[in-house]
Amino acid sequence: MAKLRHVAIKCEDLHWAAKFYSELFEMEEVGRAGDVDTSGAVYLSDGTVNVALIKVDREYVNGKIDGLNHVGLVVKDMDEAVARAQSMGVEALVDPHDQAAGVTWEMKMRTPDGVYFDFSTHGWPGISGID
Repeated sequence: MAKLRHVAIKCEDLHWAAKFYSELFEMEEVGRAGDVDTSGAVYLSDGTVNVALIKVDREYVNGKIDGLNHVGLVVKDMDEAVARAQSMGVEALVDPHDQAAGVTWEMKMRTPDGVYFDFSTHGWPGISGID
């Protein structure tokens, strides 16, 4: 059985992205690869899952941006997580108090650089919670 441990987000400015996403997702920077000014990666982790912030040329073997729809994160306190994200310029895409917003209600959000993500307090089928 495979276990998801890595998600990559294509970024143009890895210096900005490393600071922004480590703060937004409350993850620690755990490594860097390559020249982050031209083409490289910054790795963030929560201890279980790694988020790779990557800068790659469109012609590189994995340079396409098609495919990834969004990233989902489990949080303990929805109001705190949404307020922190919004203070960083993240846009809320649904009403955070409308629990009828879908069968697996999550707080849908979009970062200033166009990355979509969900916050959830309950998680999704087949995963453990935040504890």
